[in-house]
Amino acid sequence: MQEIKNIDIFSKVLYDTGSIKVGKFLLASGKSSSIYIDMRKLLGNADGFKMIGNLLSQKVNELSKHEKLDVIAGVATGGIPWASIIAYLNSIPMAYIRQPKGHGTDSKVEGADVSNKYVLIVDDVSTTGGSIINSINTIKMQKGIVKSSLVIVDRGEGAIENLKKEGVDLHYLFSLKDILNSLLNQKLIDVGIYNSIIFELYGD
Repeated sequence: MQEIKNIDIFSKVLYDTGSIKVGKFLLASGKSSSIYIDMRKLLGNADGFKMIGNLLSQKVNELSKHEKLDVIAGVATGGIPWASIIAYLNSIPMAYIRQPKGHGTDSKVEGADVSNKYVLIVDDVSTTGGSIINSINTIKMQKGIVKSSLVIVDRGEGAIENLKKEGVDLHYLFSLKDILNSLLNQKLIDVGIYNSIIFELYGD
């Protein structure tokens, strides 16, 4: 019952903050889509930010019972605020992965040292998993160890399978399909839009 409540609250917050949009969008994966989730907008909603931060922290607590987690690493830029709140709430060192700027230390990994450490990669949304895989490779170049990754929303478009090929598990709070179902049940989107998006994404 609690999981259903969380998805409905989350979906409503996405809708109210304009974090979920219907139209024509080009995703970071290179795919085009009729639906886009902009988690950066959620940062401007204190209640939503707090809710997701707490849920992510709880998820990491569960993961830490089964595997070693030495560093929380955010994928720039979408994963950084969420990695920050997880690291703070769970008292785990934080790092973030970015593109080198060509000046200063020109480091690809900032923050905590990841060498010989078990690193949890954090991003906001996963589609094909490309950004996370790039981050995994960067961490490995720094001699870090990655067994798991965590996102708020998985779109269900191959990320789980692609990361599994890299030997990395993808954990998530909500699936896009569950979000769409919740929006439909709350009458926040009509059935025509729902059906067209579901068909585009999953073919059913």
